Amino acid sequence: MEPDTAKIWTRPEVQAGVGKLIVESLGIDEAKVTSDAALVRDLGAESIDFLDLSFKCQQTFGVDLPMRLIQERRIEWRDLSVLAGVLQARYQIAVAADELRTVSPATVGAVLAHLAAKHGVARAAGDEQAVVRALVERILADLAPTPLDLSDLTVDRLARYLEQNLHSSEAVEVVMNRLTVRAITEYLVKQLAAAGRLAPGT
Repeated sequence: MEPDTAKIWTRPEVQAGVGKLIVESLGIDEAKVTSDAALVRDLGAESIDFLDLSFKCQQTFGVDLPMRLIQERRIEWRDLSVLAGVLQARYQIAVAADELRTVSPATVGAVLAHLAAKHGVARAAGDEQAVVRALVERILADLAPTPLDLSDLTVDRLARYLEQNLHSSEAVEVVMNRLTVRAITEYLVKQLAAAGRLAPGT
């Protein structure tokens, strides 16, 4: 079924449509689908559900819901590919994410000590905090074009988790809890408005 790309949507129609698609994709009770419900934490969504929801949004609204992008970015972050990029930009040294994953404990401090010992990278006071901050800024920038509501997630808050553990499940949880019904609705509304397919004043 091809989406009706000529249809002009109202915000209430988008909200209702998102709720219906989430119920269908997750097989859950409609009463659970509130605006503030997080797809993973509150509704039990899994990776396969994201793909199904993305497909259904494309079919219904003619808008791509970049759920795969969220998954890819999360994997790159957790497998330390993003950190490898940050380190290359800061120290002009190419270090494979595979090598970084061998460092224990999985902290920026330990990684920097490893780079100093193995690659002769000179460290300066404040490097650890600067690298963590650059890592978080990169993660948030990479996730900005997704339906995650990152508006109240500060660099400092996310950095606190990653300072302790680069593979922090708490950090992933904090990010993924921002994938709410409201955030998806707002993302779709914004995309429809940009395409001239949202009724004015809604």
